[in-house]
This record gives sequence, C-alpha cells and structure tokens, in this order.
Amino acid sequence: MIVAAFLINGAEMNKRSREITLGKMHIGGGNPPLIQTMITTPLDNAEKAVDEAQSALDLGCQVVRTAFKNDSEFKGLETLVRNFKGEIIADIHFDYRLALLAIDAGVSGIRFNPGNVGGKERVKEIIEAAKKRPELAVRIGVNGGSLEREILNKYKGVTWEGLVESSLFWADYLESELGYFNFKISAKSSSVPETIAACRKIRESSDAPLHVGITEAGGGKRGIIKSTAGISILLSEGLADTFRVSLTACIEEEIKTANMILKSLGILKNGADIISCPTCGRTHGSVIEYYDRLEKWFDEKKWWMKPPLKVALMGCEVNGPGEAGEADLGIALGKNCALYFEKGEIINKFNNQNEAFEYLLKRILEVW
Repeated sequence: MIVAAFLINGAEMNKRSREITLGKMHIGGGNPPLIQTMITTPLDNAEKAVDEAQSALDLGCQVVRTAFKNDSEFKGLETLVRNFKGEIIADIHFDYRLALLAIDAGVSGIRFNPGNVGGKERVKEIIEAAKKRPELAVRIGVNGGSLEREILNKYKGVTWEGLVESSLFWADYLESELGYFNFKISAKSSSVPETIAACRKIRESSDAPLHVGITEAGGGKRGIIKSTAGISILLSEGLADTFRVSLTACIEEEIKTANMILKSLGILKNGADIISCPTCGRTHGSVIEYYDRLEKWFDEKKWWMKPPLKVALMGCEVNGPGEAGEADLGIALGKNCALYFEKGEIINKFNNQNEAFEYLLKRILEVW
C-alpha cells in the first residue's frame, strides 16, 4: 500500500483520497490501487463479451469496462452484468440516456465525459439516478477529445491546465450542487508529462479518487514503456487509486504489464520476480535465451497470482550466487556447466546447462 506523500512544485503534501465503493470493491482511502481493463467485444455478442470479461477475471482483474454504444445493446449489457462475477463499468459517450439504462442494467460503475453528454442538466439526471444505487460509482472522464470548446479556446488546445479546470469544475458541481461524492476523476492524455501534471494539480484541490493511465499509449515496447513511465510516477506519488495500462494489445498484455508495474514498485507483494544479469564478456552460455524462456514460462503460469518468489538467472561466477544471494533460488552459468543455488548456497552442479534450467523450473513448481 502506498501512502499519498508526494511533491508538487517542491512542496511536500500528504493528502489521501477519500474512499468510495464500486460494487463490492473499495477504492481510494488508502486501499491498494486496483487494475482495470476494457473488453473489445461489442455487447450485441453477449456470450463472447462474457467470455472475454471472464478471461480478465481469470487473470486476476476484477474490474472490467465495456463500451455501451446504443440502446440496442441493453440486453447484452444485462447479460454481461448478470453472468460476470467481477465488477462491470459501462463506458458512455454522447448520449446521457445510455448512462440511465446502464444503471438500470445493474452495472457497478458508469464512466462518462461530462463535456460530451449535454451539459449540467444531463449530468444531473445521471447523478440523480446513480444516487439510487449507493454501491455504484461514477467516473468523470476528461481527456483531450471531450474538453469543452471554451476551455480549448482559452488554452489554445489540449493542455494539462485545461484538463484540470474541466475536472475540478465537474467535481465541484457534483459535490457542491448535487451533493454526490461516490465518484472518481480521470484526466488523461497521450502525453506522460501532461497527464502527471494534471493529476498532481487535481489532487491539490480534490480528495476524489483518481483513475489514471496514459491514453492512446500505443502497443509493443513503446506502449509498455510509455505507460510504465507515467503510471509508475503516479503510483509512487500516491495519485493512482485505479489504473489501466491502455495498450494496443490483448487484455492479457495489459494485465500482465499492470502487475509488473505494481511488482516493480513493491506494491504487489505476491508474485514471482526475476533477477537476471545484463550479460558481458564473462558470460557463459546463452543467458538471454534462458531468460526469454523463463519469462514466457512465468507468464503462462500467471506469475502475478502466485506466492512471492525471487528467481535468479545469472551468467557467470561473478554475478552468480554472490550478487544474487537474496534470491530464493536460481542458476549461475559456468564454462560448460551451471550451478543451482538457493538463498546464496550452492546446492548442485550440472555439467549440462539445459538440465540445470529444467531443474530450476521443477524446483519453482515445487516451491509454488
């Protein structure tokens, strides 16, 4: 769990978000940050949508968002809510009436952009309906594509200042005029610095939980690195109560990356971690090949859902049991051999490196 202590303009602040409910989940207030993802299957194919949402749940992601595009998808949304054991958030754009329908369908949360659903009166109708479901959470989504025209004109385009002004305007409207507090804010950009600046500034003025991410980050290494760069800072500063790694990739890649971020920051206590040397002129054997095999094997085993375990894969006697002594178990490659060790103590020596690697996998399964 992260304490919300962070730096803004050089001044230290300690401001924790308030707690809200999303179905059976508790968000903010010092609760661990929650991973979210979004299915891609249209709701007119309800059976497939349920299967895709279930695949996210099987990967440990309990909060799943779905696009709800028109009223013809209402039955599909009802089916998804009824059959999914996690929490469903309906993603609404343009038509405020879809938010009302989604609330009737039993979703756990509504995500809408106030700037594109018709103004304060339409937002009021959504909130009045949400009040009848105390366990239902609302997310105010603000991004470059939904900023009000007057704000775009004021700041001459999409800026973090504009994202902040819009977010705080709607947060104040919900709280001061509508008396509603079970909501979170997301102010996202495809720019890492813009997103971080916006979230920092919002937290100065509001204790509403924040949903964070780098929108339209892309895919592959670029998308992963860009998302990690932004989300890691926001998590480490206590600014992320829920988050999504928004990748041009499958759900599994999003969830795996999200858990890797949490593990790297020490927030995720369970799960396996790999210590591996960067290779050099002293390296014996193909550390890179063994690492790729180990990482793929870990992913297949859903490492983030396993008990804590630190595994070492080292390339020589220098980086062997000594520097990896804190690892629970591991191997160090030598000249035509490999050492297997646990907690820094050499247990066995293999004359065949493949045999040592297979023995390592066997021991991991025994420990898990």
